[in-house]
Amino acid sequence: MTGLGVRRDAARWVLAYTLAVLGDVTYYLVLTWAAAEAGGARWSGIILAAGSLPRLLLLLAGGMLADRLDPRRIAIWTDSTRAATLAVAVLLTAAIGLLPWWLTIVAVIFGIVDACFLPAVGAMPARLVPPEDLTRLQAWRITGLRVANAAGPVLGALLLVAGSTIAFGAVALLFVASVLLLRTIRPLPAGARGARIAAAESGSGWREVKRLRLTTLVIGTALSELPFSGPVAAAIVLLVQGRGWPAGIAGGVLAAFSLGGLATSVLLSMTTRTGGRAVMLVSVGATALLLIAFGASADPGAALLWGAALGVTSGVTMVLCQGQVQRATPPALLGRVTAMLTLLTLGLSPLAYAGVGLVADLAGVPTLFTAAAIVVAASGAVLATARFGAPAPPAPAEG
Repeated sequence: MTGLGVRRDAARWVLAYTLAVLGDVTYYLVLTWAAAEAGGARWSGIILAAGSLPRLLLLLAGGMLADRLDPRRIAIWTDSTRAATLAVAVLLTAAIGLLPWWLTIVAVIFGIVDACFLPAVGAMPARLVPPEDLTRLQAWRITGLRVANAAGPVLGALLLVAGSTIAFGAVALLFVASVLLLRTIRPLPAGARGARIAAAESGSGWREVKRLRLTTLVIGTALSELPFSGPVAAAIVLLVQGRGWPAGIAGGVLAAFSLGGLATSVLLSMTTRTGGRAVMLVSVGATALLLIAFGASADPGAALLWGAALGVTSGVTMVLCQGQVQRATPPALLGRVTAMLTLLTLGLSPLAYAGVGLVADLAGVPTLFTAAAIVVAASGAVLATARFGAPAPPAPAEG
């Protein structure tokens, strides 16, 4: 990445993002455990649902906010709010114990904050590095994401040994550390790269996606990530159970998948030429074939091998597609486009989870992987028509 100051800001942002995601992942485990202690498994589901609903409903509004305001300040505000909320949770736990009503309020606050945080994260990279470094920065971001997703559950379990009060307090400190790092970053204004599109004259997320001629790229990217937003992990557990293998094999396969993806993102972050449409289509095709092969795995060794390979190929697709979205979107509109992409993935995830159980009951677990391969192949067909490389000129704004 060019420019010493830019490199330092980008590195601080990746570290701050990793700490925030680590805090988020750890928080969800601690919250789920605390909710179960407070009211049983039923309340765990209710409280988690209460947190996810505002995130889905407010994502597009969060995208517009990220485009109108400084996304760095939004990230600072969201992390500060989460830290303050958890500090109150510490006091409530110590004073009156774990109760479903205030845990629900905490979950709702986190849901609202996430709706602002996710688009702000999407809007930041283009203000930290030049266009040619955006794909590499996405690779570093995804590296941080994978590290946080792997370490969060372990950290949460360790903290819960000391009790919910300590756990809530420790997670709050992760968000405080993220805030301190974010305050040292000085991003470029949105207009520093090309002509700025005034946010006040822009429309909603989907309207801007169409106007920027990003429809196929956004839909294809969402489809490529949808199977890996949770359904494939659930299918892996069901396959291991159905084969009669030890439960540890499921954890091993998921770890192999994460390590494959982590290795890919680290490698791409250090590569000056990350590839374009051809590399992306090869990775999509390989991912679809590997999903089918995984569903046919007859022994744990093959499952571990296919799991690691899936992490590699899906990781390539994720980095290249996310990087192209960053390159093709004007910085002043990245919040809205990121919100739209996130909504397409998160919004369809509940339906995908429901489909996992239905397909497994009706057609067997191996068919789940065939269905996931079909979705991935469909994403490739869509992405084959998407523009890669230099951004397309936007269509005229509708009157």
